Amino acid sequence: MKILLADDDVDLFVKGHLEKRGHTVDLAYDGNNALSLIEKNDYDVVLLDQNMPEMSGLEIVKKVKQNPGIKARIIILTGYPTDIRLLAKSLGVDGYLKKPCQLKDIDDIIEKKGDNSI
Repeated sequence: MKILLADDDVDLFVKGHLEKRGHTVDLAYDGNNALSLIEKNDYDVVLLDQNMPEMSGLEIVKKVKQNPGIKARIIILTGYPTDIRLLAKSLGVDGYLKKPCQLKDIDDIIEKKGDNSI
């Protein structure tokens, strides 16, 4: 799978883990960069942090969902103190993980296993 990992505090360990599992992983460190990459590339999965510089994860979701050409599954990864799961669901997010999370949780949600959908 081709995955975008968008987080201003990207853990390169997560990127390395996903690559070892055979995925191609691009990184974005802020919201504008993430949106630009999503619009230019054909990702299978986008892992978005909620709290990023320039544009939040949910702001990106709103813009992405306005573009019917983008088919990527979008998963919010957040350490945000307030539960934004219901808002994320109303915007069309495909999954939601609370940080800190285990690598297995990331694997499961990418592979659509477990109970991390919203």
